[in-house]
Amino acid sequence: MVGAVLVGGKSSRYGQNKANEPGDYLHLEVTILRDVIPGLGPLGGIYTGLLFAQGKSVFVTACDMPFLQPAVVNHMVQLSRNNDVVVPEKEEGLEPLHAIYSARCLPHIKKMLDQGKFQVISFFPAVKVCRLSHEELGKLDPHGVSFFNINTPDDMDRARELLQRTAPGARENPYFRDGVMG
Repeated sequence: MVGAVLVGGKSSRYGQNKANEPGDYLHLEVTILRDVIPGLGPLGGIYTGLLFAQGKSVFVTACDMPFLQPAVVNHMVQLSRNNDVVVPEKEEGLEPLHAIYSARCLPHIKKMLDQGKFQVISFFPAVKVCRLSHEELGKLDPHGVSFFNINTPDDMDRARELLQRTAPGARENPYFRDGVMG
Protein backbone atom coordinates (compact mmCIF):
# COMPACT_ATOMS: atom_id res chain seq x y z
CA MET A 1 0.00 0.00 0.00
CA VAL A 2 1.22 3.45 -0.94
CA GLY A 3 -0.12 6.68 0.52
CA ALA A 4 -0.81 9.74 -1.63
CA VAL A 5 -1.74 13.21 -0.42
CA LEU A 6 -3.35 15.28 -3.16
CA VAL A 7 -2.26 18.91 -2.96
CA GLY A 8 -3.73 20.43 -6.11
CA GLY A 9 -6.61 22.82 -6.40
CA LYS A 10 -7.01 26.55 -6.43
CA SER A 11 -7.91 27.10 -2.76
CA SER A 12 -10.40 29.74 -3.91
CA ARG A 13 -12.55 29.54 -0.75
CA TYR A 14 -9.47 29.69 1.44
CA GLY A 15 -8.01 32.78 -0.21
CA GLN A 16 -4.46 31.43 -0.48
CA ASN A 17 -2.73 28.17 -1.34
CA LYS A 18 -3.50 25.68 1.46
CA ALA A 19 -0.90 23.15 0.36
CA ASN A 20 2.00 25.57 -0.33
CA GLU A 21 4.68 24.67 -2.85
CA PRO A 22 6.42 21.28 -3.32
CA GLY A 23 9.71 22.82 -2.20
CA ASP A 24 8.19 23.38 1.23
CA TYR A 25 8.24 19.60 1.77
CA LEU A 26 11.74 18.74 0.61
CA HIS A 27 12.89 18.30 4.24
CA LEU A 28 10.42 15.44 4.72
CA GLU A 29 11.19 11.87 3.75
CA VAL A 30 8.49 11.71 1.09
CA THR A 31 8.39 11.46 -2.66
CA ILE A 32 6.90 14.52 -4.33
CA LEU A 33 5.28 13.94 -7.70
CA ARG A 34 3.73 16.24 -10.24
CA ASP A 35 0.78 14.88 -12.19
CA VAL A 36 1.91 12.94 -15.25
CA ILE A 37 -0.90 14.68 -17.14
CA PRO A 38 -1.26 18.15 -15.54
CA GLY A 39 -4.55 19.95 -15.12
CA LEU A 40 -6.89 16.97 -14.77
CA GLY A 41 -7.86 17.54 -11.15
CA PRO A 42 -8.01 14.89 -8.43
CA LEU A 43 -8.61 12.05 -10.87
CA GLY A 44 -5.33 12.95 -12.58
CA GLY A 45 -3.62 12.91 -9.17
CA ILE A 46 -5.04 9.48 -8.37
CA TYR A 47 -3.86 8.25 -11.77
CA THR A 48 -0.35 9.58 -11.10
CA GLY A 49 -0.29 7.95 -7.66
CA LEU A 50 -1.32 4.59 -9.09
CA LEU A 51 1.33 4.79 -11.82
CA PHE A 52 3.98 5.58 -9.21
CA ALA A 53 2.79 2.73 -6.94
CA GLN A 54 3.77 0.19 -9.60
CA GLY A 55 1.02 -2.34 -9.01
CA LYS A 56 0.30 -1.56 -5.36
CA SER A 57 -2.91 -0.07 -4.06
CA VAL A 58 -2.94 3.60 -3.08
CA PHE A 59 -4.61 5.23 -0.10
CA VAL A 60 -5.54 8.72 -1.28
CA THR A 61 -6.40 11.68 0.89
CA ALA A 62 -6.68 15.39 0.31
CA CYS A 63 -4.21 17.78 1.92
CA ASP A 64 -7.03 19.64 3.61
CA MET A 65 -8.23 16.61 5.62
CA PRO A 66 -5.75 16.68 8.51
CA PHE A 67 -7.41 14.33 10.99
CA LEU A 68 -7.01 10.87 9.48
CA GLN A 69 -8.10 8.24 11.96
CA PRO A 70 -6.02 5.04 12.09
CA ALA A 71 -9.07 2.87 12.85
CA VAL A 72 -10.81 4.08 9.67
CA VAL A 73 -7.73 3.71 7.48
CA ASN A 74 -6.87 0.27 8.89
CA HIS A 75 -10.41 -0.98 8.29
CA MET A 76 -10.30 0.36 4.75
CA VAL A 77 -7.00 -1.45 4.14
CA GLN A 78 -8.62 -4.72 5.29
CA LEU A 79 -11.56 -4.17 2.91
CA SER A 80 -9.25 -3.33 0.01
CA ARG A 81 -8.01 -6.91 -0.25
CA ASN A 82 -11.20 -7.95 -2.06
CA ASN A 83 -12.14 -4.70 -3.78
CA ASP A 84 -10.81 -2.31 -6.40
CA VAL A 85 -12.01 0.79 -4.56
CA VAL A 86 -12.85 1.31 -0.89
CA VAL A 87 -14.63 4.60 -0.37
CA PRO A 88 -16.33 6.02 2.72
CA GLU A 89 -19.95 6.99 2.28
CA LYS A 90 -21.12 9.70 4.63
CA GLU A 91 -24.75 10.75 4.84
CA GLU A 92 -23.86 13.57 2.42
CA GLY A 93 -22.32 11.18 -0.12
CA LEU A 94 -19.07 9.52 -1.08
CA GLU A 95 -15.61 10.73 0.02
CA PRO A 96 -13.48 9.70 -3.01
CA LEU A 97 -10.55 11.80 -1.77
CA HIS A 98 -10.27 9.63 1.34
CA ALA A 99 -10.26 6.26 -0.41
CA ILE A 100 -8.20 3.29 -1.51
CA TYR A 101 -7.67 2.50 -5.20
CA SER A 102 -6.16 -0.70 -6.54
CA ALA A 103 -3.91 -0.90 -9.59
CA ARG A 104 -6.86 -2.52 -11.42
CA CYS A 105 -8.40 0.96 -11.58
CA LEU A 106 -5.64 2.34 -13.83
CA PRO A 107 -7.06 1.42 -17.26
CA HIS A 108 -10.53 2.59 -16.26
CA ILE A 109 -9.23 5.91 -14.94
CA LYS A 110 -7.15 6.40 -18.10
CA LYS A 111 -10.24 5.77 -20.22
CA MET A 112 -12.18 8.45 -18.30
CA LEU A 113 -9.31 10.92 -18.57
CA ASP A 114 -9.05 10.26 -22.32
CA GLN A 115 -12.80 10.92 -22.63
CA GLY A 116 -12.52 14.19 -20.70
CA LYS A 117 -14.49 12.83 -17.75
CA PHE A 118 -12.71 14.10 -14.65
CA GLN A 119 -15.18 13.31 -11.87
CA VAL A 120 -13.39 10.84 -9.59
CA ILE A 121 -16.35 8.47 -9.37
CA SER A 122 -16.81 8.37 -13.16
CA PHE A 123 -15.02 5.02 -13.46
CA PHE A 124 -16.65 3.37 -10.43
CA PRO A 125 -19.22 1.40 -12.50
CA ALA A 126 -16.33 -0.44 -14.20
CA VAL A 127 -14.66 -1.71 -10.99
CA LYS A 128 -15.59 -3.46 -7.74
CA VAL A 129 -16.38 -0.74 -5.21
CA CYS A 130 -16.83 -1.24 -1.47
CA ARG A 131 -18.69 1.59 0.21
CA LEU A 132 -17.85 2.02 3.87
CA SER A 133 -21.22 3.05 5.33
CA HIS A 134 -21.68 6.04 7.58
CA GLU A 135 -22.85 3.64 10.30
CA GLU A 136 -19.52 1.77 10.11
CA LEU A 137 -17.67 5.08 10.04
CA GLY A 138 -19.47 6.17 13.19
CA LYS A 139 -18.18 3.12 15.02
CA LEU A 140 -14.61 3.64 13.78
CA ASP A 141 -14.55 7.41 14.20
CA PRO A 142 -17.14 8.27 16.83
CA HIS A 143 -16.03 11.91 16.95
CA GLY A 144 -16.43 12.32 13.18
CA VAL A 145 -13.13 14.06 12.55
CA SER A 146 -11.86 11.89 9.67
CA PHE A 147 -13.48 14.10 7.08
CA PHE A 148 -12.98 17.45 8.76
CA ASN A 149 -12.06 19.61 5.78
CA ILE A 150 -10.22 22.92 5.81
CA ASN A 151 -11.79 25.13 3.16
CA THR A 152 -11.78 28.53 4.84
CA PRO A 153 -9.63 30.45 7.34
CA ASP A 154 -12.35 29.77 9.95
CA ASP A 155 -11.93 26.03 9.30
CA MET A 156 -8.19 26.44 9.86
CA ASP A 157 -8.83 28.15 13.20
CA ARG A 158 -11.13 25.31 14.19
CA ALA A 159 -8.47 22.76 13.17
CA ARG A 160 -5.90 24.54 15.33
CA GLU A 161 -8.29 24.36 18.27
CA LEU A 162 -8.72 20.63 17.70
CA LEU A 163 -4.96 20.16 17.57
CA GLN A 164 -4.47 22.05 20.82
CA ARG A 165 -6.93 19.68 22.47
CA THR A 166 -4.89 16.69 21.30
CA ALA A 167 -1.61 18.04 22.68
CA PRO A 168 0.02 16.11 25.54
CA GLY A 169 -1.96 16.70 28.71
CA ALA A 170 -5.24 17.32 26.84
CA ARG A 171 -8.36 15.97 28.49
CA GLU A 172 -9.55 12.43 27.77
CA ASN A 173 -11.81 13.53 24.90
CA PRO A 174 -9.56 15.64 22.70
CA TYR A 175 -11.96 16.46 19.88
CA PHE A 176 -15.11 17.29 21.77
CA ARG A 177 -16.27 19.34 24.66
CA ASP A 178 -19.71 18.55 26.02
CA GLY A 179 -20.35 16.19 23.09
CA VAL A 180 -19.95 18.90 20.48
CA MET A 181 -17.08 19.14 18.02
CA GLY A 182 -15.34 22.46 18.01
